[in-house]
Amino acid sequence: MIYFLVYAGLLLCGFISRGSASQRNALYYVCLVGLFFFVGFRYRVGCDWQGYLNIFELVRHSEAPLNNTEIGFWAVNRLLHDFGLEYPYINVIASGAFFLGLNSLARRQPDPLAVLILAFPILILNLAMSGIRQAIAFGFLCYAFGAFVERHLVRYILFVAIAYTFHTSAALFFMLAPLVRGEYTRRRVALAGLIALPGLYYILSSESFEIYVKRYLGTAIEAAGAPFRAGLIALTGVLFLWLLDRKWSKWYVRDYKLVKVSSYLMLAVFPVALLTSVGGDRFGYYLASIQLVVLARLPFLLNGSYRNLVAIAPYVVFGATLLTWTWLSWLFEKCYVPYQAWW
Repeated sequence: MIYFLVYAGLLLCGFISRGSASQRNALYYVCLVGLFFFVGFRYRVGCDWQGYLNIFELVRHSEAPLNNTEIGFWAVNRLLHDFGLEYPYINVIASGAFFLGLNSLARRQPDPLAVLILAFPILILNLAMSGIRQAIAFGFLCYAFGAFVERHLVRYILFVAIAYTFHTSAALFFMLAPLVRGEYTRRRVALAGLIALPGLYYILSSESFEIYVKRYLGTAIEAAGAPFRAGLIALTGVLFLWLLDRKWSKWYVRDYKLVKVSSYLMLAVFPVALLTSVGGDRFGYYLASIQLVVLARLPFLLNGSYRNLVAIAPYVVFGATLLTWTWLSWLFEKCYVPYQAWW
């Protein structure tokens, strides 16, 4: 199976480059570019291929946005029509936005290659190769998280706003804006919650939210495997709060606040996924970026006899998830097999 071979190849790159920073850095860029082409130039691969093709055709005959919120995605489709480019190019653009954002996040980590390897089995396959609107939003949110770490409020709000124009669910991260500046304290978190209430009211009362409620709550629509993916994200939050919190606050001061807040949000993803698997999945994919940050830093934060075992565990779990998914899922067979590239 090509997907498992890609993951095995990524693992091999990680294994042969251990102990050599220059080699690891070079292989990171090779893998990054390779994955961009693998994702961006696929043909009739991904569960939402036909859905986004329908949107592309609707935009062909529309001079105005299809709705009042996700105008960024409409504009990209409109641009392709204006330049006479066909539908597959939308995936190239989405892949570029996704991997540029992921790169901006990974390059801030001690081991960027580890972030890229861990992203493949779940985040890249499920999001970048299927939900391209949210994949673009994910890319911009990665830049927003970088602005959060740098305590640049205007830039954070700008990137979240751009992400919102591609997928409305990104608006949830406007609520973190009050936490961008200042130290992390319970009082500031409570204050941020109060300040966020008007924004929350706007989101909950918006037309797009009503559409999502009708579409996902109390219906038969499910996101296959969402509770499991949400459970892995929640376990990562538990891992940080229980085992890594104190060390992180001393060794990685700059992004401690972002990871701390995100860990609490990770815990909330699981019950949301039980209530609405699609809603939990949507929110979980954004937090998966911080999950990758936590898991990729395990070798730098742990010591003792269990260090290697815990550090390797995420690769094993994600690999087992990929293997089980590719072998047993009828949905995977329908959406991802065979892999084809349109060049």
